[in-house]
Parts: sequence; structure tokens; C-alpha cells
Amino acid sequence: MATLQDDGRIALAMAMAAQPVHLTWGRGLPAWDAVPEPEPSNATALVDEVGRRLATFVGYVEPNPAGEIELPSGSKYAVVAGPTRWLYVRVVFNFEDADGETIRELGITFGAAPVAGLPAGQRYFAPAQIAQPGRLYTLERVPAFTRNGAVRQTFEYVLPF
Repeated sequence: MATLQDDGRIALAMAMAAQPVHLTWGRGLPAWDAVPEPEPSNATALVDEVGRRLATFVGYVEPNPAGEIELPSGSKYAVVAGPTRWLYVRVVFNFEDADGETIRELGITFGAAPVAGLPAGQRYFAPAQIAQPGRLYTLERVPAFTRNGAVRQTFEYVLPF
């Protein structure tokens, strides 16, 4: 049986980094508040997308016990020139993005494209402003929270390849 090599994993990370990367967030289902539901592995979209933001930063990282990027597991990473088999995605939402919405699900998509005619430089998109939704790479269901327009929400992910 063939074994995927680190060099192949680096090639995959490079191919993904070359595409538009968005963090999508959605309302999910209120029933999830009482009974958490595990994420499926075959989803192609969020259950009820509110919007999405183009990644603020996409780059390469590698494990480093002194790294500034820390995951909930306690693993630490440091940004490097790369490429590596770990892709780092940071998304910073603006204050007004989805203000007042209840969020229960998050996803990272690759390859999405907005509809034509939107203002140059627009980085946040409502579902109706997306012509091609791209491919859903990760899906995370989170405890419900209400978006607060006084908070500039930041999400960080390390995607292993």
C-alpha cells in the first residue's frame, strides 16, 4: 500500500492555500442547545448559514512548544515562511458582521466565489452574495452564542495535511 509522504502533504497544503478561504458561520438548529449533535463527516454546507468572511491571514506553521498559536488541545505552533504540511487560518470578523445573530456552527470553506458586481475589497458575504459556495473542509458545532456588535470576533485554525 502506498503511503502519503510529507512532501505530498505539503503539496496539498499549498494547493489549498492558493484558493479563497472563508470562515462561514450559521444559526444551526435551536434543538442543538438542549442536545448537542455531533458533526457529520459528509456535510457540504452549514445547516443555516448566516454569512462568511474571507480569511484575514493564511500561512504555514509548524509545531513549536514556544509558538504563539495555541490550540484548545494545548498544542502550540509558530508561523514560518513555509511551505509546511500545516496551514494556519486566522479570520477576524468586523464589529457589524452578523450583529445580533445566534451562532451555533462554524465551517472553513475553500474555493468559494462571490456573485459579480459586488464592491471591490468586500470581505464579508451574506449567502445571497455567494455564486459558488466552495468546498466545506471543516465543520464545528459550538455552544450557541449571540454575536455582539461591540466585539471583533477572531477565530484561528491549524489545518493538518
